[in-house]
Amino acid sequence: MTFRYKTDDEAHVGFIAEDVPELVAAQDRKGLSAMDIVAGLTRVVQQQNELSEQHREIASLKARLKR
Repeated sequence: MTFRYKTDDEAHVGFIAEDVPELVAAQDRKGLSAMDIVAGLTRVVQQQNELSEQHREIASLKARLKR
């Protein structure tokens, strides 16, 4: 979501704490753990890279089967 602080006019982007998974929310659900978000996103990127590699390997194997 986008928001503006009362003290400045600059637009910011953030999360609604109540809407994020428990994995990254503070226990009181009033805040977020930035490091937990970074760790979670890092894992997603790793999984995406693994998935891309698997897609390439499948494409290669399909090409070999067509020969």
